[in-house]
Parts: sequence; C-alpha cells; structure tokens
Amino acid sequence: MIAVNTHKNGVNPWWDVRCASTDTKPTTGVPNGSTCIEIDTGKGYLYDAEGAVWYEIPEGSSVVIDPARGVSF
Repeated sequence: MIAVNTHKNGVNPWWDVRCASTDTKPTTGVPNGSTCIEIDTGKGYLYDAEGAVWYEIPEGSSVVIDPARGVSF
C-alpha cells in the first residue's frame, strides 16, 4: 500500500511517499523533488520529474529523510 502526503513550500509542491520495497513507486504527476521512504527497508529516494526516475539517497549523504520529520539537507 502506498501512502502519499502532499506538501507545499511557497509555490513548489512535493509529495512525501511511503511504500513497501515491493510496491511500484508512482511516476505519473509526481512533482520534482518529491521524497519516498520504503517503510520495510528505511531506504530514501528523491524524484527527478524530468527523467521520471526515483534516485536512492546514499547512506551517509547530507540528505536525511526522517519518517517523523520529513527531509532535511
């Protein structure tokens, strides 16, 4: 099951997606820079709308996805 919360920062909306690693991540209508957390693995992803690709955020990077607090850089 995929859960999506929509957020808006000024004029730039983004999605905060929660899914299982076995779910197909959405690509239709997803705003650029949206985030996804796999609830069973803890892996985080950022969405590139131009390429319609979810990129995994490497462990130890300066991007931190916290399920309770969202994304920080």
